[in-house]
Amino acid sequence: MMNEVIRFLVKGWLKSKYIFILPIAIIVLVGMILIMNSTQSGATKQELQDTFNNRKDTVHLLITSTLTKERVIGLTPEEHQSLESLLLKEHYINDILKKLNENDLQIADQQLAYLNEYENYIAFKAIPYLGEHTVTVEKEKAEALIDHQLAYTEQNTPFKTALLTKQLFQILFSPITAFLLLLVFCYKYIFDRENRTFDFFKINSLSSTAIYFGYLIPLLMVVLCYIALACVVSLLPPLITGNLNTIYYPVEMAVNSEIILVPIWKWLVLIPIGWGIFIAILLLLFTCLIKQQAKLGFLFSLISLPVLISYMISLKNGFQMYNPIHLIVSYEQLLLNPNRFILYLIIMLLLIVVGTGITYAVINMKSFSFGVPEYTASKKQYRPNRRFKLLQFEHVKKKRKGHILFTVLLLFGIIGGTVIVVNEQFRTFPDKALKIIERSQNTIIQDQTHWKLVAEEFEMEQELQRRMAEVTGEELEMLEQNPYQSMIKQLEMRFEALEHLKAGIHSPTFAETFRDVMNSFEPGSYRESDNTLWTLTDMASEEQEILLDDKRIDPWPLGHKWVSNFDNPSQALDQEHYERLKLFQEQNTKYGDSSSFAMYRFFEWNIMLFVLFLFVFLLWTTMAEEYRPNPSMSFLATKPIRFSSIYIAKWIYNLTVAFSLLFIKSAIVFLIATFIGGVGGADYPVLIYATERLEEHFFFSTANNAYFYFESLTSLLIKSGLLVFMQLFFLNSLFSFIGKLMKNHYAAIIVTSILVIAGYFAGNHYIDLTSSMYNPFVYFDTWNIVDGWKSIEANNGKVNFLTGAVILLISGSLLFCMGLLFKRKVIS
Repeated sequence: MMNEVIRFLVKGWLKSKYIFILPIAIIVLVGMILIMNSTQSGATKQELQDTFNNRKDTVHLLITSTLTKERVIGLTPEEHQSLESLLLKEHYINDILKKLNENDLQIADQQLAYLNEYENYIAFKAIPYLGEHTVTVEKEKAEALIDHQLAYTEQNTPFKTALLTKQLFQILFSPITAFLLLLVFCYKYIFDRENRTFDFFKINSLSSTAIYFGYLIPLLMVVLCYIALACVVSLLPPLITGNLNTIYYPVEMAVNSEIILVPIWKWLVLIPIGWGIFIAILLLLFTCLIKQQAKLGFLFSLISLPVLISYMISLKNGFQMYNPIHLIVSYEQLLLNPNRFILYLIIMLLLIVVGTGITYAVINMKSFSFGVPEYTASKKQYRPNRRFKLLQFEHVKKKRKGHILFTVLLLFGIIGGTVIVVNEQFRTFPDKALKIIERSQNTIIQDQTHWKLVAEEFEMEQELQRRMAEVTGEELEMLEQNPYQSMIKQLEMRFEALEHLKAGIHSPTFAETFRDVMNSFEPGSYRESDNTLWTLTDMASEEQEILLDDKRIDPWPLGHKWVSNFDNPSQALDQEHYERLKLFQEQNTKYGDSSSFAMYRFFEWNIMLFVLFLFVFLLWTTMAEEYRPNPSMSFLATKPIRFSSIYIAKWIYNLTVAFSLLFIKSAIVFLIATFIGGVGGADYPVLIYATERLEEHFFFSTANNAYFYFESLTSLLIKSGLLVFMQLFFLNSLFSFIGKLMKNHYAAIIVTSILVIAGYFAGNHYIDLTSSMYNPFVYFDTWNIVDGWKSIEANNGKVNFLTGAVILLISGSLLFCMGLLFKRKVIS
């Protein structure tokens, strides 16, 4: 009898016109990513060219130095051999650069030969200009590419290779897609229940086991079809272009205190399997709950809650074999040890078997219930209270359409997703620190090479002077020690200090140790240098450290500097400057897992802008909604209610429900983040930019020609919240006014969106105009307004939080009044 249920459901789904939405969406997504990547390809080629151009310059410098020494004082046999090795390396580098200029990345043979010759060279001469670990990783990668006859390929924006498939897998088989698919299943279940599908099965004397397992199996079939479709579409680009062998391409991964190479096929095999098992576990839980006749929101929350708890357990205690959250979060470390991950998958499969047995028992338990009120198919009749009738009327309309619930779920996903992203960054920052340490060590080695050459030139000059003195018989006062050796020794100590950091990279005190080590490399206080060299970054970092020590607040890891926007890579003058600023920023990127830090990131990333558009698209209502067949306005017009009252009610409804939802969801997410990482430093001092000195505690940077001071994080978060409220106020008034002018609700949405986007980009593009301070759209850049950076960009101190709040309030009020006073002829 279960087969009858399965056939009935599958037949109904196949007849649905929505069945093609999912494959079309996947194909469109893959096509968009493919097109975007194809227009941005070339980063790897440019990176390789820059790398080998730098190495060519270094080799050329070493050759020149050696030839000079040969001409002046002669060479030892070992130095002669090192010169021959240098000439061979120069030949290999020229071959590599020639291929790269011809757009040929098949350079693994030349790269391996170059690295082998480099190892021969350092055996003769102690001037290594590459890190030992760098040579090892590059050599292993070249050997792997040669074994599988592969060329170097694009990794940042992969195109037509298995790296693109890996990127697509990490998007298509992610927690987001898992819960979106689950949300679709929940909607499908609610739809079937309202259409009495379950009652139809019961009338035909089907057992609970046949009904619910007959419902579960088609859902599992949908999951399998989704996995198969996603895999096929994602593999098409490398398959069609003949690049399928790139599944063996090695990717660098940070593990513990070293960087290792992992072939792509491990991701391609294990990610879909793990994701499928995770969805199967969720569907078993879903099947247990649908018998309870729960509403959609309650049902989705009950399924999401165990996942959230599992994620918190994972954060607090690390990896556990019994926790299924690792199947979609934190699985990359497991992929590096296939046997362990396979064992974990086996355990999860056993969990599914046990879960199936539990599901069977729950389905057949007649007395098992959560006490959810019994579902009534007929909707409740609208019975307004005496007060706020119009607000209740709008609420009922949106509620019955499911807009409020869908908005709540998406809003929770956006804010909750921010918390998860922040925590994942914090959890993986030791791996990022390892890569930063490696890059810093490579920079130190390059500096060592420079100073060793300078020291060698000094010794050569000293030797030449000594020989001339012997010939002339003059007495020559010689220095006992090479003055450049102290610089070389200092660089060696820095290298060893960074190497020592690797051993304790997973230590609880690593962030503090990292900061101390990096601080030890600094020359001293900025006050000891010329005040014309006082950069805002140096000054703010030191002053912030003083404040943190005074208030006994733990600094946010990772770095020891507060990198100001003046040192942002976007401010770079050329490519070399960009690389230097990028490394500097990576060394000092801040990570945290507290709720205050999560809210800081939420506003800094300006995600609130997406939330505002979410309200416009899904939640808000306008007068334009009433101009359509069977309008509710016809009902309202028969009552003694003025159209202005309807307009005001809609405006109040939009603002009230948006602010309420935002406040409630933010509070919930704040509590979750607090449980994960605590509240954090509420008094954490954050840099505020200024164009003029207003108080005594302001500092001035001569190098950047800007003032700055510090405010507590709590103060800035409150300001950000108030500014967002003003943005809601203004956007609501704009949307209401446009909705009054137009007859189509969706046209009002589109026009509002175009105006906001155009105003935002126009205001920021012409930010230096004096009139920009009166543009309300400029103040949608929440965090840059609150921290004062927008005033620096505009070179106008009046572009600030207070002005923004006033401008948004006044312009919003004017738009509201215009919409209220505007009259239009109603066509019946």
